[in-house]
Amino acid sequence: MTRQLQPPTRERRLGALSAYLGDVGSLIAEFEAGPPVTRIRTFSQVAVDDVSAALQVLTETDGLGIIVHGARGCAGALAAAEADRPWAVTNLDQRDTILGADGTLARTLRQLHLRHRPWAIVVVATPVVAINNDDIQSVAEELSDELGIPIIELRTDGFRSRVAATGLDIAAQAIATLVPPGGARQRDVINLLALERGPGLAGVVQAIESLGLAVNLFPVGAGPATFARAAQAVLSVAVFEDETDALRRELDRLHGVPFLRLPPPIGAAATQRFVAAIAAATERTAPAPVADTHDVRILNGRSVVVALPPSSALAVAELVDRFGGELVGLSVDWVDSLHLDGLRTIGTAHPELPLHVAAGQPFELVNWLGRIAPDLVIGTPATAATAARAGIAAVAVGADDLLGASGETRLGSRIQRLLDGQALKQRLAAPAASYLAGWMKRSPDWHIKREVR
Repeated sequence: MTRQLQPPTRERRLGALSAYLGDVGSLIAEFEAGPPVTRIRTFSQVAVDDVSAALQVLTETDGLGIIVHGARGCAGALAAAEADRPWAVTNLDQRDTILGADGTLARTLRQLHLRHRPWAIVVVATPVVAINNDDIQSVAEELSDELGIPIIELRTDGFRSRVAATGLDIAAQAIATLVPPGGARQRDVINLLALERGPGLAGVVQAIESLGLAVNLFPVGAGPATFARAAQAVLSVAVFEDETDALRRELDRLHGVPFLRLPPPIGAAATQRFVAAIAAATERTAPAPVADTHDVRILNGRSVVVALPPSSALAVAELVDRFGGELVGLSVDWVDSLHLDGLRTIGTAHPELPLHVAAGQPFELVNWLGRIAPDLVIGTPATAATAARAGIAAVAVGADDLLGASGETRLGSRIQRLLDGQALKQRLAAPAASYLAGWMKRSPDWHIKREVR
């Protein structure tokens, strides 16, 4: 098995930014002129790294064994997520870091296989391995022959990229190598690429199946049979293209499965467009559009900030207009060239819309929100909690909550309950101070600097 090169970072491949505070129009102009100017933070609170992002992908694959080759803390993401997949950590100590731990890795591989019998094992290299320079590839090849299952290396180091989504790309490259080649192309099978499952994703699957297509859901919930079908699909499409862009490219490169770029199916209209595009690509008849005649303008002109992962945020921004709200700001974890079309759509109507790019920087978010003073924040559970502590009404949603035609209904219902809630109104009447006044006196971009090369 040939050692794979690490995929390029999101910064290098897509011009990704993890730090930005400005307006949408200015950032669009930067992307159109070439790679945007890199920004760095001189102070950072907390952020997910590429190791955690890669583990997130692996834990959603059925029957896959995971070995974290590093110190005990490197497996913290698995313990925090209460992953029920077979996994282990080699728990390297100072001696292992200096002298190497090939033997420890081999013993851990044998023990994991003996106890759980996974159909494949991924060895996740961590920053510790960058120090002791263990030859994971040789151990993986030797044990793969001995145990009779694929064993592959996934190499992360936590330092190359400031964008956690680079970890999604690294995991995608590893997962794609587990897809066996061969088999006839199946014209009625498509790969639906997703990293999280729930009722929303189930609704999208059902909508695609109404076209007479079989949906190969991948890699979430995928086992050996799903992996085998992935190379035989007629095309791949993603619910969130910025999460699985590298995976669909690898399926195309290794197995010739083309991919269809589409905005996420969030809301009734977007889901109809999503299904219609798949129908056209597979030469099938799209369902007749369903006319929407009911009034959903529940926001009544209230000002709204959307603080979600990039693809979700750009899609929900359109729903804010549909709900009768005024979009006054966007906050996303990162932004790259994959989001340019979505930014242009929003920039056409809101060229001066404030845009905050940050992951795990609540002090920046609180400061920025305080200056915008929105009536409502639509965000992840973490960002919604941050906004609520600062005295701003907030609705918490997950990515799956938003998917499909019913995602619009779920979001609308949560907003309505929030607006009707008397207890919350009383709570927000006397918000607790989140940070000392000295922090709030500084501009929100105080710690964001342009990188000098």
